[in-house]
Amino acid sequence: MTEGSDEPTTSPGTTSSSPSGDSPLISVDPCELPTPSMKTTLGLTKPPESRDSSSSSLCQWQVGDGEIANRYNFGIGVFLKRGIDEVVAVGEKKEIKVNSRRGIQSLGAGGSVCAVSIEVTATSRVDVQATGAGSNDGSRLCPRVLEAAELIEPVLPK
Repeated sequence: MTEGSDEPTTSPGTTSSSPSGDSPLISVDPCELPTPSMKTTLGLTKPPESRDSSSSSLCQWQVGDGEIANRYNFGIGVFLKRGIDEVVAVGEKKEIKVNSRRGIQSLGAGGSVCAVSIEVTATSRVDVQATGAGSNDGSRLCPRVLEAAELIEPVLPK
């Protein structure tokens, strides 16, 4: 993980909408979504690593110390123009509720990643995911990912 000195300036759930139909997630920084109490609950004690691509913004934390079997990477991805119907998965995409929102639980990256995708609009979503550093079995992290998604969901724009 790299430690950056740039601190995001947006606050959790900050949104900007325009008449042109921009996503309500346009100004949401995934690194700022977890509140301090959520970070404590989720074990996010180390600085995050942020990555952007043409389709998403991702923030990732390393969780745990010691042996590799006891560590995993936790991430939050913001997809401005990809809804939960566009989730790419290995195997079954399981329809779930994340509090009151529509969601999809899935495995990705050859089964090593568990993700819960939360619908924000029909064409935008937030993914909460974990990858086990010591295992290619992402399904063992799914209960933790669902717990995290349920914590993150209330701070997402409506």
